[in-house]
Amino acid sequence: MKPTEIKLSVALVTRNRPESLTRCLKSWRSQTVTPFEIVISDDSDEVCQPEIQHLAKVYNCVYIPGPKRGLYANRNNSSLACQGTHILSADDDHVHPLDYVEQVLKVIKNDPNRVWIFSERNFDEPEAPLLCPAELGMRGGGCPPENPDNCAAIADGSSVYPRQVFDAGLRYDETYLFGCLWYLWGQVLVKHNWRISFSDTTHIWHHCLRIERERDREWLQREMECNFYVNFVYNLWLKPSIQGIFWAVLGLSRRVILPATIPGYQIKARLRLTQAFRLLYRAWYSRDRYQKPSVTINSTQTLVSQ
Repeated sequence: MKPTEIKLSVALVTRNRPESLTRCLKSWRSQTVTPFEIVISDDSDEVCQPEIQHLAKVYNCVYIPGPKRGLYANRNNSSLACQGTHILSADDDHVHPLDYVEQVLKVIKNDPNRVWIFSERNFDEPEAPLLCPAELGMRGGGCPPENPDNCAAIADGSSVYPRQVFDAGLRYDETYLFGCLWYLWGQVLVKHNWRISFSDTTHIWHHCLRIERERDREWLQREMECNFYVNFVYNLWLKPSIQGIFWAVLGLSRRVILPATIPGYQIKARLRLTQAFRLLYRAWYSRDRYQKPSVTINSTQTLVSQ
């Protein structure tokens, strides 16, 4: 079989953050190795779109309008527009070591037919260890993988996918506008026989930009709702477990009664009963999405490094 040259596309999502995007694009265009393309999927409001389009032109990127249905619909949109052999997920609040692309390509060369994930470091924690991202477990997300070389973890803004993942019809769950849906994405990839491996060869710098909602109770409630949806989907359809459902129901009941918070927020909130019933309804009717028969996806070509 004829080998195919690896072409690394960057699937970059953005929304209403031109200053952050400028910093991000400067980082991409300062790399020791240039990516094959950078696709910017723009979910911005109309007032910001002209500036984002201008930045895409200045930094020689492909610009496409976003679907305006949330973060994961935007990730699907950007990924499907990519033309490379491999798709690297990216966010507008990230910057990168100068050799980030170079190191990512070296890792892909080790095995071009698996999903590779990399670490995030907060920009104000330069000495933080490069740890494997967490994966979804019976009681929810945040579980360290037993084997980082063969796991279900996803680095939301720093994962590389062979484009066959999307060609086969696999998509991020778009049920919620935001939240920890990446945990389901990792489990879906494993269910469809993709191997996910962690590499500490490189990382991204994350400029956490959540200050605008750290005290917003409605944002917190919506994110907690999504998190419980993820937990129920996992225990109902991905790895069915009566014990898991018990803990999920118990946790949801507590969250309806007692206020709590999640990392990144400075307040506490309870879920409303309407939110609890809505997430249960959505999780139950996600069966068709998550109960499709697993398929073995094999590359028809041998992929090699640039």
